[in-house]
Amino acid sequence: MPKTANTEAPVDAVSDGGHFATMPKDISHVTFYFDLTPDDLEDSELFFVKIETPNAVSDDLDTWYDAALTEILARNATVLDGAQLDGVAIKFGSERGGSGGEFYYKIDGNSTDIDSPPGGFTQARNFNGNGAEYSYGDLFS
Repeated sequence: MPKTANTEAPVDAVSDGGHFATMPKDISHVTFYFDLTPDDLEDSELFFVKIETPNAVSDDLDTWYDAALTEILARNATVLDGAQLDGVAIKFGSERGGSGGEFYYKIDGNSTDIDSPPGGFTQARNFNGNGAEYSYGDLFS
């Protein structure tokens, strides 16, 4: 009998002031969602930044989130001028093997819940030409 995918997102039992829960398995990548037109109150124009991560990276994105955000903003200053970070999708484990999934967390200071991504689904596979991709090592070298 095949395993089923993890259908419930990891959440912290108690709020720790961070945005993200600690993942139960190694993070394989994270995708930052930037709203390019935050004043229009719609999520129709987004810019995605995907970071591929090694197994050695902390499974709590809160520990390296600020440094990653600083690098992303520096490397994409022109396109992200005036943009607002909406949230981050975190992929861990293997959906095929039933031991992982990809889940979205808004930047709301609450790691005890999950949120729906803009558009209703995660964008890790297709940026629609509107994004950038980095390896963790390249971003922090």
